[in-house]
Amino acid sequence: MLKIALPRTWNYVLGAFIFAFSAYALINKEFYLGITSLLLTTGTATTYNYIALDFAAGYKGDFTCLFGLIPLGGWERLPAINHVFLKHFSEIAKDEISDSGVYQTLKRQRYLVMFSVPNSSVGWLLLEVQNVHKARAIAKDIATAGALELKDYTC
Repeated sequence: MLKIALPRTWNYVLGAFIFAFSAYALINKEFYLGITSLLLTTGTATTYNYIALDFAAGYKGDFTCLFGLIPLGGWERLPAINHVFLKHFSEIAKDEISDSGVYQTLKRQRYLVMFSVPNSSVGWLLLEVQNVHKARAIAKDIATAGALELKDYTC
């Protein structure tokens, strides 16, 4: 079974705000509120999401792990998979410059790790990654764990 942890930056930011509140409450001798919010801070900062792939049984799971210990989520059946592929995707916005013409700016570049499903023109999206090196490493791990071919369309 392969576990892929998803980014959790917002949990850290939220945990920092709650920690600041709990420190303020403890300084002002509001111990019940301060200790309760410290527990909430710990729970928020240690909670993360991950995807689990069990190729032997043919299931994919989306889980949220509370306190780094308690997984919550469910499993879904994987489709038949031909290969894993990595694709570059970006949204393009066109902005006008008065009468001189149009120029394009890239917005929200990302890399998609997908499964190729037989008899389908649409792939099965597994996850989106912002960094190309991280996306390649994840796709390689998935292909190795599932004994699948990896096709990289980012070059």
